[in-house]
Amino acid sequence: MVRILPRFSLIFILVFSARTALAGVSIGDTAPPLSIKTWVRGDPVDLGKDASKRVHMVEFWATWCPPCKASIPLLTQYQKKHGKELNIVSVTDPDTDRNTPTMIKQFVKDQGSQMEYIVAMDDRGATTNAYMGSDEVGIPQAYVVDKSGKVAWIGSPLDPSLDQVLKDVIAGKFDVAKAKASIGLEQELEKKFATLDRAYQMGQMDTVWKGLIEITQLDPTNAMAMELMAGIYVSEPDRREPIRKWVQDHIAKNGENSNAMGVLALTLCRIDDFTLRMPDLALQAAKAAYDSSKQKDYRASQVYARTQYEIGALDKAIKLQEEAITVASAENKDDAKDDAKKILEFYQTCKKLQTQ
Repeated sequence: MVRILPRFSLIFILVFSARTALAGVSIGDTAPPLSIKTWVRGDPVDLGKDASKRVHMVEFWATWCPPCKASIPLLTQYQKKHGKELNIVSVTDPDTDRNTPTMIKQFVKDQGSQMEYIVAMDDRGATTNAYMGSDEVGIPQAYVVDKSGKVAWIGSPLDPSLDQVLKDVIAGKFDVAKAKASIGLEQELEKKFATLDRAYQMGQMDTVWKGLIEITQLDPTNAMAMELMAGIYVSEPDRREPIRKWVQDHIAKNGENSNAMGVLALTLCRIDDFTLRMPDLALQAAKAAYDSSKQKDYRASQVYARTQYEIGALDKAIKLQEEAITVASAENKDDAKDDAKKILEFYQTCKKLQTQ
């Protein structure tokens, strides 16, 4: 059974993270200069002079940070992939305990060819504070700076969307205004989730339910709101019919939004109690995602394949999954293609077992 309380606890964590991540420089701002004490690896970078020549990514990390270590091969991959079009500058603020200058230099040396981008030590926290502000922000944290010297994107280097962001910024196709507007939406959603968390703690489920509907109206793709609705659907029988009605209305209003329909379909497929799943509506949402994508988004094909698998239509699931692989390959999304192949193998195995 889906439990609601842990999910609201998770929301609180996510909301807090979003709030702190907005501190310091914002999307659309001019990127602050780099105040560096020691350039550990690679040539010095002067953003004032070099910004117009190539796109830059200023990333903050530390030797003691596990996610930072996990991001190193990704950053190297991005640097190799984009070559002279991109300069990755990885900045760390030395301390006297866990991230000393000696430890930093030895760490970079030990990484060798795995860390093939510029690495620098901050000058008494000047660069770190200029970008991330005085509030504590989680690391690793990356700032993509376009050729006009403006911050175009802020987030974790582990974010899967970063690959496309870099492509778009380098090609001059990234919509900074749209990205900035999305931050405003995130702030509004942050406040609403915080209000719902308090309402839940006080047992005000009507307020929670209405708030979740408001969130999906503001952001039809909001996976967290849909997951929470699924939790309420399972745990509160009296709300099952209204939630089913909401699902139908959501499909009717947002059927042309492929991402929204894909998120909804997957949410319905993941309801823990099999007796309460809505395969008819999951299939309807997935088909809407597939149709509106015009078969140009591997994710839509993959979601549609998943719903076909859920109803036992393995031949169609296999065909759609093969299509997802083809589309992912055409988009040069190697990681997505590899994952899609594994799912295809699972469907094919199920098909073989079905005939035994």
